[in-house]
Amino acid sequence: MSLIPLINVVFLLLIFFMLAGTISPSDTLPVEPPTSKQGRRLSHDAPQILLDSQGRIALDGTIIVLSQLQDRLLESIATNDSRGEEGQSALDDESRAPLTLSVKADGAVVSSQLRALLAELRALDVEQVQLLVRQD
Repeated sequence: MSLIPLINVVFLLLIFFMLAGTISPSDTLPVEPPTSKQGRRLSHDAPQILLDSQGRIALDGTIIVLSQLQDRLLESIATNDSRGEEGQSALDDESRAPLTLSVKADGAVVSSQLRALLAELRALDVEQVQLLVRQD
């Protein structure tokens, strides 16, 4: 019995699964979050803000400056949130659940840069911020 047809089928299946499988995209900015001994998994898909060690900010894969955060955040929420009505700001809606954002900051980021980002989020009435860390 020849094993060559079986080997051919196995290689074809291997190639198929390599091409058909989804590989998670890498982050827009190189961010190495700090480690933590405690933590829990995220339960939902909140908009994610990246903050690298040089203080650059990215929201949902797009590098922005801090002054653009409000406009980009409103766009991100409007496209991801089906609860808001047209012409109504998702941040101003009183009947919605509290707005939660995920912040993935580099472990080497300067605290003043992180404070500036959190102050801007507070000014935008963001009620919950999840700081993403690596599990130790």
